[in-house]
Amino acid sequence: MSQSAGRNPLLLFGIVVITTVALGLAAWGLNRVTNPPPATTANKALRACPSAPAGHPAKNPTRTYASAPPQTVAEDSSNAYTATMCTERGPIVISLRVVDAPQTVNNFVFLANAGFYDGLPFHRVCPNSADPQACTGAPAIAQGGDPKGDGTGGPGYTIADEAPKGSYTEGTVAMANTGQPHTSGSQFFINNGDNSALSQQPVLFDLFGDITSGKDVAKALQKGDLILWVGITSAPASSPSPSPSTAAPAPSPS
Repeated sequence: MSQSAGRNPLLLFGIVVITTVALGLAAWGLNRVTNPPPATTANKALRACPSAPAGHPAKNPTRTYASAPPQTVAEDSSNAYTATMCTERGPIVISLRVVDAPQTVNNFVFLANAGFYDGLPFHRVCPNSADPQACTGAPAIAQGGDPKGDGTGGPGYTIADEAPKGSYTEGTVAMANTGQPHTSGSQFFINNGDNSALSQQPVLFDLFGDITSGKDVAKALQKGDLILWVGITSAPASSPSPSPSTAAPAPSPS
């Protein structure tokens, strides 16, 4: 047998290997198109968040405190407070109920300004198609604010309850608790449906905000989605418009 004849099997083997690799790479590329990799922040978002405020997202924020913060939010209607929560799905704008829940709002504002919420996940979202049993009988909510990420964490302190005014309607935001009085801390939940039945709970959840923009973002949230940052703005509260009964009558047509 000649040397040239002896090389032919090696040549054929090399061709087979190269062809197999090429076909494998092509199949892998096709799979990436038909079954794309998990979503990233860029392609999760329904729309982009505004520019982050100074100091956010916070780097290595403090997430354990020895005591609740002092009351710095005025317990009246002189200022209106708004929270812009940038999530991986987009922005959610929340009008905070300063008059109805001044201590709760003060606590949320303190934690938000300190960067406490930056980078924390929504650890519980119901309904959850990936794990329906975890949400059996649960209301439609998106819950976050736990530094442990498992529903058992808090800021190291608790705050006093404030009797909620109104009900847990779609778009309202409330504090979570352990089922015992005065156990709220940092965890909150967004009501993504009419959860008025929660008003029958023996210990109620402090209502402290209303979504004014981004309900669709809140409903698109999934377990594990991150809060990228929370920014707080305040401005003098506008005077309420006169009700129809007290408004001046319209002039008669000439």
